[in-house]
Formats: sequence, C-alpha cells, structure tokens
Amino acid sequence: MLQQTWTSRCLMKFYAVVAASPTSWESHKVAQRIEQRILNSNPVMEAFGNACTLRNNNSSRFGKFIQLQLNGAQQMTGAAVQTYLLEKTRVACQAPSERNFHIFYQIYKGAHAEERVRWCLPEGATFSWLPHPERTLEEDCFEVTREAMLHLGIDAPTQNNIFQVRGKATPLSCGGGDGQPPSKGPSLDSGVSFPEDLGL
Repeated sequence: MLQQTWTSRCLMKFYAVVAASPTSWESHKVAQRIEQRILNSNPVMEAFGNACTLRNNNSSRFGKFIQLQLNGAQQMTGAAVQTYLLEKTRVACQAPSERNFHIFYQIYKGAHAEERVRWCLPEGATFSWLPHPERTLEEDCFEVTREAMLHLGIDAPTQNNIFQVRGKATPLSCGGGDGQPPSKGPSLDSGVSFPEDLGL
C-alpha cells in the first residue's frame, strides 16, 4: 500500500515511463493510454478521499493499493486500483483546524451560478459541515477533478448527478457541532426533501 499521495503519484509516473519502452508503436500507445488513466485517477481519488489535516494539506484519509500489470517485455498492459478504509466520519465531524474532504470545497468554490441553484448551494452560505472555507489550497481546483472524471469516462450528466447528491444529501446528516442544524446563514437543512429533491 502506498501511504503518501505524493509518493504514489511519483511512483506511478516513474513506472509508467519505464514500462513505456515498447517494441512497437501500438504497444507504446497502449502504455500511454494506461498511464494517463492511472494518473487521471489520482485527482478524483484525492478529491473524494483526501482532506486538509493539521499535518498535511492533502492527507489521504483512505487506504489505496495500486497494481501495475506488465508483460514479459516489461511493457504496461493494465492496472488495478483498490481503495478501502475511507474515513467516513470526517464528513460529519472534523477535528479542530481540520477540513472536510476536498470535493466539498471544490464544489462550494467552483460551482457556477446555475449549478449552485441546482445543488442548493446559495452564494455566501455557511455550512457547519464545511469548516474553514476561507482557506485556499491547490487542491480546491474543481476543474481539475471534472476534467479527470471526463478522462475516466464519467460524462457530464453523471458528474452532475454525483455533485447534486453531494450538495444536497450531505447536510441531511451534518448539523452543527452540537447535533443541531446550523443557525447562521442560508442552510441546506431546511430546503431538502429526500429523496424527491434528489430526483430519486
């Protein structure tokens, strides 16, 4: 298991380049395609599984096992990624001075006006499940995640459904720190009727 996100990213890039020493142009294209899909999976896994903690701005809150598959000529032929032990409690409760998963801040900061209306994220709203939104991190880039999802075959309508559920469903289980709904600013808690508002 590769514990550190940055280390795993560097190792995948290294092995992908080393393995892309083909005897034919076709195998070279295959290696390039696999390499790109592996590298594109990183922004998505980081968005949904990493968070800013006291020790690290991009800390993995899950386990990850990455297997690169090579043939006898050491050319890349496939890959597999397994994830496990996601820190689900972080969605509802974060330690002091820590943040929720990156994806929530990406949506909060990167959604367009019409998307905010669709996902019930009014401009200027404050949410108890979104601590420290004023911090600006490199990992807050929503467009990078969206582009990576497209490269992985997750089209725009599917992405919209994912982000809509993220925007609407999360606050249903995330009130204030005292177990009560947030009292300041516009709140999602009073505006969501599950499952009708999610289109389910």
